[in-house]
Amino acid sequence: MRKSLLLFIAFLCIATHGEAQNFVGEETSSEIADASEFTLNKIGDNGFKFETLTTGINSKYADYGSGLFMNKFISFSARKIGALAPKDPATNEPYTKLYCSDILENYDLTRPLLFSSILNKNENLGTVTFSQDGNVMFFTKNTEEDTQHFQLYRAELNPERQGEWFKMTALPVNGAEYSVENPHLSKDGKTLYFASNMPGTKGGYDIFKVEVKGPDSYGEVTPIEGLINTEQDEKFPHLSYDEKFMFFSSKGHDNIGGYDVFKARRTKKGYVTIINLGNTINTQKDEIAFVPATERIGYITSNKEGGYGNYDIYRLTEYVLAQTVSGKAIDFETGIPLANAEVKLIDTDGTEVGNMITNEKGEFSFPLSSFEYYTIVSGKEGFYKGSTIFNTDNKTPQYEADVTLKAIPAPIVVEEEKSYIKIDNILFDYDSARIKEVSKITLNTVVATLNENPEISVALGAHTDFRGNNSYNLRLSDRRAASAVAYLISKGIAKERLTSKGYGESQPKIDCNPCSEQEHETNRRIEFIIMEN
Repeated sequence: MRKSLLLFIAFLCIATHGEAQNFVGEETSSEIADASEFTLNKIGDNGFKFETLTTGINSKYADYGSGLFMNKFISFSARKIGALAPKDPATNEPYTKLYCSDILENYDLTRPLLFSSILNKNENLGTVTFSQDGNVMFFTKNTEEDTQHFQLYRAELNPERQGEWFKMTALPVNGAEYSVENPHLSKDGKTLYFASNMPGTKGGYDIFKVEVKGPDSYGEVTPIEGLINTEQDEKFPHLSYDEKFMFFSSKGHDNIGGYDVFKARRTKKGYVTIINLGNTINTQKDEIAFVPATERIGYITSNKEGGYGNYDIYRLTEYVLAQTVSGKAIDFETGIPLANAEVKLIDTDGTEVGNMITNEKGEFSFPLSSFEYYTIVSGKEGFYKGSTIFNTDNKTPQYEADVTLKAIPAPIVVEEEKSYIKIDNILFDYDSARIKEVSKITLNTVVATLNENPEISVALGAHTDFRGNNSYNLRLSDRRAASAVAYLISKGIAKERLTSKGYGESQPKIDCNPCSEQEHETNRRIEFIIMEN
């Protein structure tokens, strides 16, 4: 199947010779206004670093990029075919036709060949877009009444004749009084974006969308949600490689001059966070038709100074700053880092893009993408979940974001022989009654339980393992029980509600000889027994 598709593409691209003339048509730019030095300096590079190189398909006339099709680059141009190429009477230039070029390993483009003789008639053709399988195409051509107004059509690839597009039908979005341009189809084929100056725009051309329900069925035309459309012209919508962003050209927003290329982040509220791609790509001339080929490589059309012709097609490489976020999961009461806490990184869409467990120092770290609103969510057994929110630009390499977790009150367990507050082991320094910092978190859960249940009192019983002298262990356990009581009192628990006693090694939970390290740890404990009134 793949081989037959490549053969079909080769059949499509019929070699032609000729030169292009200046083109004024579907994507005509208005008279370029000089941008002030203030605006130019204000925008600067905006943190974007693009390398811009010319492509191998530019002529001394106008060439325009359109999109990708089966590993080919599709463009349209007024370059004439032969000496007697018919001309558009409105411009006295040849009609624009569709061309295709091979994409080389370095993403340069080969000499453009005529895309389809069936489509290329004595009329202007503009931007095209294709379904993922290449069997459906949406394209624009001018109306019979006005060669500068365009209408949107759908065509299918004839499975019985290589290179033939048939079943051409006009879309119901068209109207005689306005132009419909720059179609772009989402990867799932369900949403078609386009630019139009139809009634109801904010001003000039706006970007719209329509649901594609079937070959002859479409939803209601609506302006694209969010902040993209302005009172100025917006054209050339094109989703990013991962479809999280939309690239578009606009004369509105913060602008260097003419049409600039912008990107907007898709959210549940529509496309927001409108960002000018900066002066490593935009100039005081027109930059239009941004076409991403990969996440970091794409194409753009511009009439900037130094070009080979009127409008030229350039290939772009974006150099992205590596960005990370680092932080700690921290106990709310003590500020102590929490080891073995689960940390998740959630992006703007609510998608989990990272997941890890904190190390022994409570630390975590994730790589980031630019222009995202991130939520870091952390959880650990015995704690309520904590979260923090931050957003990224494309200039900051390192972000710091700690997440605070509040301990859940320790549960009360009721059994026949006794009731007790269930906690993890309280840890002490070796051969000492000094409570380890990490165990203060555990004791705080006891504080929370006692505060929630002011009617209960507890007896603290401290126990040791079998190692060491029995009488010494008894004294050590007494000191450790008293140390835990002192901590609870320091947190506001009335001393009348607390008693303590050390039992040494006399009441092991596990009677073992010899004992494993785990069994020793189980025997070393402090129990919080609830006393009956």
